[in-house]
Amino acid sequence: MRETFAPVLLERKTARLRKETGNQELRSKLADKRSIKNQFKFAIIRPLKLLFAVPIITFASLYVAIEYGILYLLITTFSFVFKEQYGFNQGTVGLTFLPSGIGMMIGVVLFGQLSDSMVKRYQAQGVVPKPEVRLSPILTIPSGLVLPVGLLLYGWTTQNSVHWIVPMIGVVIFCAGLMGVMVSKLAPISPYTH
Repeated sequence: MRETFAPVLLERKTARLRKETGNQELRSKLADKRSIKNQFKFAIIRPLKLLFAVPIITFASLYVAIEYGILYLLITTFSFVFKEQYGFNQGTVGLTFLPSGIGMMIGVVLFGQLSDSMVKRYQAQGVVPKPEVRLSPILTIPSGLVLPVGLLLYGWTTQNSVHWIVPMIGVVIFCAGLMGVMVSKLAPISPYTH
């Protein structure tokens, strides 16, 4: 994609002028005059301010952190659940991680397409959509509801020793929902949506 960030564009123009004129003292108006140490400090402090001072970012980050914590706990159960309960050997236990990857791919594609279709619908109506449009409940509520369904399916079927494909389907459903939540939470802050 074509660069649109003003400081980068001005820096490129300044570099070209330095080369053409031979004057190495030329600086862009938007060039950062802070030291590397201050730039680093600013880069660390600004996200932390956003995280702790803006409640919507705090709660969204907490929600996603809990989801990923549950995902990692779920993944740690694969090796002993499928080995001890379903009799998988060491080689096939490694294959039990595939449903999580498949579910994530399905979620990214499905919810990405839904998100894009919402934006295109706004554009067709002549409205320039803001990035926050992707936070709509149309995406977040269904994907948030799919998460416990997948977990319930995985937990209940492994507890009752139902055929091994059913808990794997639960993992696919959970991971698809997880990616649906991520698409709706991270798409508004993507640099490609601005």
